[in-house]
Amino acid sequence: SLVRGTTVTLAFDADGRASGSAGCNNFTAGYEANAPKLRFKAPASTRKMCAGEGVMEQEAAFLAALESVDTMRFEGDRLELRQADGALALSFTRTDPE
Repeated sequence: SLVRGTTVTLAFDADGRASGSAGCNNFTAGYEANAPKLRFKAPASTRKMCAGEGVMEQEAAFLAALESVDTMRFEGDRLELRQADGALALSFTRTDPE
C-alpha cells in the first residue's frame, strides 16, 4: 500500500523508456520487453527530499522492486510485475491519462 498523500505511476514509451513518479520524485529507466518477460535497467530519479513519514523509504523500496521485475501480466486494467520466482514485485491499475 502507498503512503497517504502519495501516488506512484509508471508509463512506457515505444523507445524502451519507462518513467513516472516514485511517490515524490520522478524517475526514468530503460526497459526491454518480450512478453511475458520484462526487465528494467537501473532507474534514475530526481533527488528532492520529500516530507512525510515513510515517503523516502517507499521510493527506495519502489525503485528496488522495479529492478527486481522479471515478468509482466495484464489482467483487464491491472498490470502485475513479478520477480523471477513468481513473487509479486509491483502492481498497477491503468488510469486514463490526464
